[in-house]
Amino acid sequence: MAGFSLDLTAEGWVDVELIVGRATKQLDLAAARALRKTASWLRTHSSREISRELRIAQSPIRHRYNVYSQATAKAVKLWVGLKPISVHYLGTPKQNSAGVNVGHRQYDDAFISPMKTKYPLVFRRKGRERLPVGRVMEDWEHEGLSTLERWEKRAQRQFVEYFEQEARNVFSSAR
Repeated sequence: MAGFSLDLTAEGWVDVELIVGRATKQLDLAAARALRKTASWLRTHSSREISRELRIAQSPIRHRYNVYSQATAKAVKLWVGLKPISVHYLGTPKQNSAGVNVGHRQYDDAFISPMKTKYPLVFRRKGRERLPVGRVMEDWEHEGLSTLERWEKRAQRQFVEYFEQEARNVFSSAR
């Protein structure tokens, strides 16, 4: 009996279906991890650029970012609080004859509070009277929004890169 014989059976397909089913779940988790990494990446890079534009430390900007995610979520929410920042976060206030100097900014008619607090707060009178006074704040909404809009497309590209990395990890461990 000369010849060639090949017998194929479908017994191995059960294993393939099992691997594909597991891979689908694993890819969903990989996408969730990539989303969280992207949100963290965007927080780091955008706060760095905003602080560079405003010429202040990153800390008061980074504290305004919140990342909301779940382990298996298909979406991640990055919330940025754009309310004005109190100027005592921008540097060490120094009283001078014209007002208060904080970092590279000058606030005329302002004064450092005599209250015993952790930080020397900067206030300005709202009228000619002794009271009321209001805390001096620095607005950063315009710079924050423009920077976040610039980083939006970069974040989408970064998500693709992170997802490819996570997917490679899923398929390399599935072997």
